[in-house]
Amino acid sequence: MIHYRNNGIGLKLIRKKTTKEDSEERRIYWQITYQRRSVLYYTGSSFTADEWDDILNKNLRKHKLVKEGYQNFFDYTLRPIIDDLAEHNNFSFDEFESKLSGKGNHKISVNEAFQQKLELLEREFRVSSSGVYKATIKALMRYKHFKQLRNRDEKNAFIALCKEKRHVTIGKEVLDIQHTIHFEEITPGFLEECEKFWFETEIAPSTMGIYMRTLRAIVNNSRGVQPYIDAEKYPFGVSRGKYAIPEGGRREIALPIEQIWKIEDYQTENETLATARDIFVFMFYCNGLNFGDLCRLRYENIDGSNNEIVFQRKKTLRKTAKPTYIYVPIISPMIEIINRQGNKEQDGYIFPFLNGIEPIDRNETEIKKTIVSALDRINSSLKVIAGDLQLDPNLSTSYTRNSYISYLTGELLVNPIVVRKMVGHSTRKDVTAGYVNLTAKKRREINMKLLNPEKRYVAINSGRVI
Repeated sequence: MIHYRNNGIGLKLIRKKTTKEDSEERRIYWQITYQRRSVLYYTGSSFTADEWDDILNKNLRKHKLVKEGYQNFFDYTLRPIIDDLAEHNNFSFDEFESKLSGKGNHKISVNEAFQQKLELLEREFRVSSSGVYKATIKALMRYKHFKQLRNRDEKNAFIALCKEKRHVTIGKEVLDIQHTIHFEEITPGFLEECEKFWFETEIAPSTMGIYMRTLRAIVNNSRGVQPYIDAEKYPFGVSRGKYAIPEGGRREIALPIEQIWKIEDYQTENETLATARDIFVFMFYCNGLNFGDLCRLRYENIDGSNNEIVFQRKKTLRKTAKPTYIYVPIISPMIEIINRQGNKEQDGYIFPFLNGIEPIDRNETEIKKTIVSALDRINSSLKVIAGDLQLDPNLSTSYTRNSYISYLTGELLVNPIVVRKMVGHSTRKDVTAGYVNLTAKKRREINMKLLNPEKRYVAINSGRVI
């Protein structure tokens, strides 16, 4: 479709396939060639072999905008850079990339800007952060698709599909929409209509806020020479004519302690449901532990001298110069659950979700994918348990942390500074926090008050896993 040469510099669009039998979607790249060296630049879109053949060889209406997007990017961004370098006989890939991200950065597509950010995050093994950027660009492409639908019936059908698929994050059932978005499109009106669409597809206000702040970070281009959108057209702000990002309220997802005990007592012969029950209960008693941190727990995190689990939250490892440790008393239900669900060798990971994966940076992508897959299974099972027990139908592992914090602050009236230290929240801005020193004995006293007084636990409260 586009094949250009000037003074030894070649450019064309290619679809990169990995096998001869190639039926899956593959990424589309701009291939720049010079002195027998080629470098690929991702366009932000992917197509199957048949779809790409149609784009190249057929004049189909459904591919019109895609082809126009490629042509415009070539005409207004790539060709001027190549012609300038060719005219001055000054081509190098470093110089090309400098011009592409510098003077020409306002012509780069939103998709390409996201892809550059994702590649940076993945090189730094910041997999959790990259997940937010991936979710944001996918949500934006869904709105772009919705915007291009012609009639209300098509729009309503697509909204229904988005609602149906909104929790599907892995597998063949994921709703994967591909569209190229240009920075010229990112106006206050675009963002306001996008917000309305997300609201109709039942995306939570807090999630919308995350998506919009992520897009704003891309627009601001903190690592580039200048923002991707000029100051006079900058769409974000609180003044008239600008788009204000919604703050969103905290969703109430705390369960009363009686409902936690009800889940703890749930009886089933189904091993999958039993595992979900045990993991949920363990996370609650483990100071409202995050599921990702639970998967990463290792037997070496058990401090036998104080009968506690000691660990750092994954999300704070890169954010604080001084390590922040969480100390969790090992109480009876936790011992029972480790003995039922834990690795029997009592070595390596406490729970078997990440067995076989060494906990090092280069494995972070595999670790994250494994955690997400396991979490989907756990949360699906928790919704079955919620139905059986007539609890909140949206029950998930997220409820454990909120329930733990709510019970300590609202029912036990524990000092908020103490609660923040128990769950690993920052206390740096609180002057009095430095005077609050929790002992292992005091931590145990607090968590022992979580136990069901009418339940007889099998394991003694020694803290030792047997």
